[in-house]
Amino acid sequence: MKKLLITVGVLIAIGGGVSLYLTRNTGPSHPALQAADLPPLIPTRAFYADPRAAYDYVVNSDATLMAYTKASLLGRDIVVEDIATRTQIGTLPLGLSFLRWHPTEPLIRFIFEGNDWEVDPYNPDRQNWKRITPVKLSGGWSKNEIAQTPDDTILAWGKTCNRCGSNMWLVSQDGLEAEQIAEGTNETVYWVFDENDAPVLRVDSLDAAHQRVFRKDGDVWNTLFDVNLNDAFYPLGQVRADNTVLVTSSRGRDTTAMVSLDVTTGEETVVISAQGADLGWTNDITLDGQPDFIRLRTDTGERRALTDAGQVYLDILATFPQPVALGATNPTAGGRYVVQSLSPQNQSYVTILIELQEKSYITLGEYHFRRFADDLVLDQAITFPARDGLDIPAMLLRPKGTTGPIPFVVMIHGGPAQHWGSGYDHMSQFLLNRGYGVLGVNFRGSTGYGKDFQAKGFMEFGRAMQDDVTDAALWLVEEGLADTDALIAMGASYGGYSAALAMSRDPGLFDAAIVEFPMLDVEFQSKYHPGFWDSGMFGWSRYFGDVENPDELELMRKYSPVNQIADLHGPILLIGGVKDQITAVQQVRDYEAAAIAAGKQIEVAYFENAGHGVSHWRDELRRARLIEDFLATHAGGRSGGFEFVEWAPDFID
Repeated sequence: MKKLLITVGVLIAIGGGVSLYLTRNTGPSHPALQAADLPPLIPTRAFYADPRAAYDYVVNSDATLMAYTKASLLGRDIVVEDIATRTQIGTLPLGLSFLRWHPTEPLIRFIFEGNDWEVDPYNPDRQNWKRITPVKLSGGWSKNEIAQTPDDTILAWGKTCNRCGSNMWLVSQDGLEAEQIAEGTNETVYWVFDENDAPVLRVDSLDAAHQRVFRKDGDVWNTLFDVNLNDAFYPLGQVRADNTVLVTSSRGRDTTAMVSLDVTTGEETVVISAQGADLGWTNDITLDGQPDFIRLRTDTGERRALTDAGQVYLDILATFPQPVALGATNPTAGGRYVVQSLSPQNQSYVTILIELQEKSYITLGEYHFRRFADDLVLDQAITFPARDGLDIPAMLLRPKGTTGPIPFVVMIHGGPAQHWGSGYDHMSQFLLNRGYGVLGVNFRGSTGYGKDFQAKGFMEFGRAMQDDVTDAALWLVEEGLADTDALIAMGASYGGYSAALAMSRDPGLFDAAIVEFPMLDVEFQSKYHPGFWDSGMFGWSRYFGDVENPDELELMRKYSPVNQIADLHGPILLIGGVKDQITAVQQVRDYEAAAIAAGKQIEVAYFENAGHGVSHWRDELRRARLIEDFLATHAGGRSGGFEFVEWAPDFID
């Protein structure tokens, strides 16, 4: 070990000594950026390879101990610390999921390599781990709750054998006992329980376009109503004593609202709604089965308390510079404390521990990137008119110190049933620091703005949906924000599809594109989708059609980027994950081969250990370096240049 540390030290010293030469920043070549008063360039490694990063904090019930992921020069670990003294107690391996604490004892619990474990952090060696996997559910299981008291039983979905049906169980915390409390069918999607863990509602998949909600009457499940899958219907907690449950629903209305659903009649009473937009998500910070606050819209930071605890929580958030974007929320067993990561005014993240009874908080840690807070940029919600007059929502960010037309990146989200919302985005801040404006487009078909707005995108891939992306770029130019000779289309997954199509469909508009983990062949994607899509293909076919329909198959072929290689009019950076189980990397390879054969300008990078996106810091750093150098070449922004950390030995995780 001593030899290893010496080796690492020498490498770091050598790296530090030569880094002044090897990491020379490349200044902008675009005239507007050369004349701009840009903030200092933040090193790429500070964005994506910070050896001091700490995140994913989880605190025990009396707020004396915490576990979190901590980076160092030798890699990452999950460490356990005493909160008062900040003394490290022990370490655990990476790869843990469902990390939580025993409700009263200083014991940490997690899922690792297919089993649930309980570990004394003061004695964390593997041979001392205690297995608490539900023994009876040998066919598969998933726990749905965190224990609140030492005697609590835990709701779990599970099967007693691989060929058996999936049911709901109450399992003991040691995993030795399991009582079946709700029986499902092969079509059952989920159940809704009351505060005594008794099943009240069951939701089954009825057909490709509908779900059916059942109510339990004695031992019989009776139909309550059907839900069209174009409607939102998401129960938010337990059934209350008055036989109502809070639900996010758009049944009978265009946008979602929080409603009180009478489980005996199926009638809804609107509790909260937002004008012209879907409600955001809710959060249960006390783990009592009821939401404590709700975000009113996705494009603002406005929230409303639903409980006294929720109001305490929001009062504490109000003490930070506004607006505040929220990251991970981790309540403690017992509901007295909540760990919250938050970003005030897009200033990267700080993690706090809120004491709900005392109405106070302490800071557990700050992501070290916060030292660049003064150089980061707030997003702005805007709308622009599409060619048919439809207002298209978007999030606009412009680099500090710039005026007049500058290079701009039009960001296209994936899904396509997703949306850009207000809040901190690391890649956007990376691009802004390099000198590029960013416009995140919520083209028709995006979620967040009602059923009608989403439905306007159905079967409009390559046409009206793509028109909105084109019109976004044209609007930037017309408004004097973007240089018409430095427009970039960028996206991943469906966004990668749209960015690639932009380079074939609209000659002369976009000057280059960054296409990541993309769908490039709609027919291929529809035929060879991942298995877990089988039950949700109705959602896919609403947008892209059915391969069994000859007319719709023809549209898939016509508007697939892989079939428009001949019309490519500019350079593309194409990034693929070799282990991508969503959009198979074969699409990237086929597109690359066709583009090279046609003599097109294409740069391709494969990430051997990445799936549908990158997660490891090495891959994140490499991806960022590819993007900044590609953009510096084709749009004129600046680059951090080679980073010596790219030479880090492979044994550093």
